[in-house]
Amino acid sequence: MTCPGEGWSILDERRAEILALLQETPGYVTVEQLMERLNVSRRTVYYDMKKIDEWLRDNGLEPVEHVRWLGFRLPEASRAGLPEITKRIRRYEYVLSPKERKAWMAILLFTRPDAVHVQDLADFLQTSRMTALQDMKQLKKEFELFGLKVDAERRAGYVVEGEESDKRKALAHYLSQTIDDAGWKRFNMLMRGALPNPYANRQFSQLMSEERQEALQRLVADCERSLGLEFTDEMIITLSTRLLLFANRLKQGERVRMDEDEKAILKRMPEYRGAKQLAEGLAEMFQVEFPEDEICYLTVHLLGARLNRLDPTGSGDGEKPSEETKAIRELTSRIVDRFERLACMFFEQRETLEEQLFLHLKPAYYRIKYGLEAEHPMLDTMRTKYRELFELTRKAIEPLEEKLGRRVNDDEVAYVAMHFGGWMRRQNAAPVRRRRAAIVCVNGVSTSRMLRVQLEGLFPYLDIVSVMSLREYERFRQPIDVWFSTVPLPRTKEPVFVVNPVLSDREKAHLLHEVNRRLEMDRAGAANPVGGLIDLIKRYADVKDEDGLAEALTGYWSSAQKRDYAEPERPSLSELLPPSRIRIAGESPDWERAIELAAQPLLGDGLIEPRYVEAMVDKVRRLGPYIVIAPGVAIAHAKPEEGVIATGMSLLVVQGGIAFSRDEKHRVKALFALASDDSESHLLAIRQLTMLLRDENNRRRLAEATDAEQLAALLRKAGEADEG
Repeated sequence: MTCPGEGWSILDERRAEILALLQETPGYVTVEQLMERLNVSRRTVYYDMKKIDEWLRDNGLEPVEHVRWLGFRLPEASRAGLPEITKRIRRYEYVLSPKERKAWMAILLFTRPDAVHVQDLADFLQTSRMTALQDMKQLKKEFELFGLKVDAERRAGYVVEGEESDKRKALAHYLSQTIDDAGWKRFNMLMRGALPNPYANRQFSQLMSEERQEALQRLVADCERSLGLEFTDEMIITLSTRLLLFANRLKQGERVRMDEDEKAILKRMPEYRGAKQLAEGLAEMFQVEFPEDEICYLTVHLLGARLNRLDPTGSGDGEKPSEETKAIRELTSRIVDRFERLACMFFEQRETLEEQLFLHLKPAYYRIKYGLEAEHPMLDTMRTKYRELFELTRKAIEPLEEKLGRRVNDDEVAYVAMHFGGWMRRQNAAPVRRRRAAIVCVNGVSTSRMLRVQLEGLFPYLDIVSVMSLREYERFRQPIDVWFSTVPLPRTKEPVFVVNPVLSDREKAHLLHEVNRRLEMDRAGAANPVGGLIDLIKRYADVKDEDGLAEALTGYWSSAQKRDYAEPERPSLSELLPPSRIRIAGESPDWERAIELAAQPLLGDGLIEPRYVEAMVDKVRRLGPYIVIAPGVAIAHAKPEEGVIATGMSLLVVQGGIAFSRDEKHRVKALFALASDDSESHLLAIRQLTMLLRDENNRRRLAEATDAEQLAALLRKAGEADEG
């Protein structure tokens, strides 16, 4: 093999991700999928593929197959040989990204007991001194966000100055960037041996020994059992690594100091008992005493840990829940209320929804409270592809922000949005199940539920008998026909399909055809044409490998059918509400009559049945004036199955106002009527309307309009502003 500098090919973070995706995908990956996943141009994809092919050839593996219109596919021989190759990768074959370099640099700074010199960083990162200096310059700016300063006086090396609690926050943040928790990052995980190791010397090798890691994970597992809860798989690794480095800092004499009042509150938490248990194990392992402040600090991390399961009381020990736990349950209900009102929809099985959301919000509350927010691996996707859902969730969680007295960051909003998204995609009809399937998800209950409802809708013939963590999978023994997982699964003969927690329509189409092909089923019941094509080909040509030809044709047939799938277009506010459905009235009817008048255009256009009008009225009778969403504005709506034929909106403006209660705040001048034939098609229009109503001048113009065209122009302006 050649040496570095003599043509040896290298991988960077993005190319490693591409190779990981190819390794985990049994069929073809399209250029569009890679462009969307990596947010790069078509030209960049092809350039990266060229470099990946060079790397594969250098390691004795077949290059990636490329078929026009289908995309890229890793040959089976390369797929089988790749794991072994990764164990022998030289350090110079992988190039750290700037983000990775800064993360490992930060960990080194917080782990070394002495100052770190520029040459130390250059050697550690396998870069030039100039690159190390540039990375440190950027890292200093990031440290300022944690209230930290990097000092390098008298050429003594770099030392981080600041409060120990702030240093621990930063350490936890950068650790999260080096611990992989997404299935498509498996390749990076396999390449850990190629990455610079901050514990390469004797001291750090002992600190990070395999035996110690296993002992720490057993310690965390014992804590789970004593508290009656279950952490997510990713959280087990995260907690174990944090405990290791926190204990190391304590042994170096770096102690956290906590407020006395805060400590008094934390000591009453059930998690404090678990933290004491952890501290006792760590004290014995590291031969260091854990003071009360450190135990309380561990309590904070237990409170913020993501969960798969929690004691029904929410207290963690079966005892009476604390006042703070009760407050979080109330917050959960208020958030669901707001989301339903803002999205103009009603959740089925609301009690179950609230229980699952509480399971997520309880640790999220403490993460936000103590500045330990979790990064969301699909944040960009949630903010762009699921923009309406994300922004509605942002609005819905305002009660949580009021309670905490601070803004919730986008990562935590994305987790809640995924939770709501999963419930919005639930299907009312029970699927006809013909095969047994199971889901393995390492990202927690909320993500698992969202994935499950998507898969149930996509595969009505599959009976999803279990949703489990990776640890539960290791113990699972029931017969299964097909597995869906967010990470690759070892030791299974059944088909395994590695999926994202949030599936785009393109990914759904790809998965649909791949599963049907592997299970020899077709969703529509039509016969697979491949057999007939082979018979036809054999009439005119010699077929040397019939099985290989059948597999290639099947892959082509599946991909050809799915390549034209695209994300659905959602109508804008002005499209759902044309001028013909706007009415202006001078007299002030009672609220029941006002809803009937507002709905008349929808009836006239055949978008709803008469019973839908009664359903809207009945909702207000039972639930009160919940439809008032802003000063002077209300949106009447009911469920799709209560008489919706097609999605649409109408508007009634009553200058004298409509009284929905005796309270003046429930007096409405603009009454919208919304009919949606599903839980999602109206979300863009609702988002645009919400943005319009934020401006008091827009609300006034809405209430004082004298003709429909004037109002239609205002609605069009809202859509244009949104697009801009």
